[in-house]
Amino acid sequence: MSLAIVDTPQPFQPVLSDGLYFTLSSSTYDAQTTFKFRFIYELFVQGEKVFEGKCSPNPFGLGIVDLQQILESYTTSLPISYWNTTPIYTHQTFPFSRPANQETLAYQIVCGYEYASSEIVGVTGFTGSGDTIGLPAIKSQSLKTFRSTMGTNPRATQQDFNIGPFVLSGSPLSVYPTISGLFLTNAPRILDVSPEDYFTLGFTNYYLNSGSTPTILSEPYYVEYNYFNDQGSLILTEQYDNVLGNGGGPRSSGCNVYQQLFLIDPPSGTTYNTLYVGAGPANLPNLPANCAQYTVQLYGVFEGATTPIPVTPTPTPTPSATSVISPSPTPSSTPPCTNCNRYFLSYTGESAFTTVTFVNCDTGSSESFQALAGVVYNICSCSTPTGTELSISNQGPCTPVTPTPSPTTTPACVCSEYLLENESAFEAFFQYTNCSNEVISDSLEAFQLTNICACDGTVSGDDAITISFLGPCPVTPTPTPTPTRTPVSPTPTPTQTPGCFLSWNIDECASTCSGGICACEGSTPVTVYTDCSVTSITDPFTEIYENTALTNPYTADFVSSGSIYNSSGSGVTLVCVIGGPC
Repeated sequence: MSLAIVDTPQPFQPVLSDGLYFTLSSSTYDAQTTFKFRFIYELFVQGEKVFEGKCSPNPFGLGIVDLQQILESYTTSLPISYWNTTPIYTHQTFPFSRPANQETLAYQIVCGYEYASSEIVGVTGFTGSGDTIGLPAIKSQSLKTFRSTMGTNPRATQQDFNIGPFVLSGSPLSVYPTISGLFLTNAPRILDVSPEDYFTLGFTNYYLNSGSTPTILSEPYYVEYNYFNDQGSLILTEQYDNVLGNGGGPRSSGCNVYQQLFLIDPPSGTTYNTLYVGAGPANLPNLPANCAQYTVQLYGVFEGATTPIPVTPTPTPTPSATSVISPSPTPSSTPPCTNCNRYFLSYTGESAFTTVTFVNCDTGSSESFQALAGVVYNICSCSTPTGTELSISNQGPCTPVTPTPSPTTTPACVCSEYLLENESAFEAFFQYTNCSNEVISDSLEAFQLTNICACDGTVSGDDAITISFLGPCPVTPTPTPTPTRTPVSPTPTPTQTPGCFLSWNIDECASTCSGGICACEGSTPVTVYTDCSVTSITDPFTEIYENTALTNPYTADFVSSGSIYNSSGSGVTLVCVIGGPC
């Protein structure tokens, strides 16, 4: 006797479809003998539970769960995009841009059921696995939906959507019109345009499904513009790589391939699943004066072997003793800079990351890395790091990693201890470089936490994972083993360390309800503090303070993981879920 999910929406389906249906079945249900039977389900969006519901069986004993209207409320479609980290109007795209709003989201349901033993007794909730009493526990696969409409369905009784024609994998076919490798539009393939017209085309990008074995990969490596004169002769050809520097992503270089990026940008991510390419005359800065017609095409597919790209940065890499590119410089006993300071920094913007530039204290060279939102980085630099929307704190002069530095070697990295906690009900992945410069990838089960020793600036993870900097590693850095997945309580109570505090970078809300919809208005980034025993800033018993002495209680509304919470100084309460009612 158990529950089964017998049908689901497509792995990557428009949210404005005619229903996003899950079909549930249970061998426990018998209309004649099972009283008050209902299916129970919980909806998780981006790893956070946003909705709970129940449904009664239909005459065939099946539960039909339609989540279309709920999911639609969590997607937005605004005419704003990002060109790399610069906000622009979407119609100004060239060559690429990505949505600035939540246009694609990942979701999952967890199911169970409830029933009573007779007509006059109350119901009991079951996990969905046999007669085990408890909360819903049968999980669906992780799916994605995006802000788009579904084509007209002449057979209104049949739900069917095939993302295949819109998956970009390979070169355009010679057959015209093609029925694969399509842009996300039903516009005619050939348009008459005026020189002042703007025009953008949406397309799919990167892993379109998540889960343990993602298989739907859209690979638009570059766009090609071909310009022709009125005689049909080719005037000019331009190609632009789909990389961060051109407004696309998630590749940072034309030398990267999509299959290498799953450790840096997990397939469960949604930031780059839909992108735009400029296609109108006003979008094209190099449109020849004698151009009579032009074509816009996306190309690319990779068929070779790959090696995953290690997560960057390594803030203090060991320089090569002998360079194969240029002659080695003459060794000098004078360090590249004399004002090397340690900085704690975090990205407070709305996008997935920003580019941070700093000066390496060992080499004197300028280096950069991508700082993820919600992660505190600890780096040493000859000057104050620069980047967009950064919170930076100068901690004073850097100290050597070893008590007696060797004049002939450079430390592999500055190694510190971090606390990682999975705050969601699902498995979440993380990656870091250990103190021996080995890249480690692992995951945490639901509500699990662990401590690691890692090179500063290399710890990253899914949105559900909270990363807290604890300070120097308690022992001399050694290779850190993969954390053992030991189940722990969702609300652990570590021993309190007198005088110890944790800093948290949060966004404070001036107001939280506009027109009956939950939203963080007047957002201001602030740094608050808790005792070192705190593992979750949204725990109901967490006491938040304004100062490191933990004497001035912090009382305000703030954002965390897609919801708004209130800190009263003596605890934290949930106010509302962003985008939902308030």
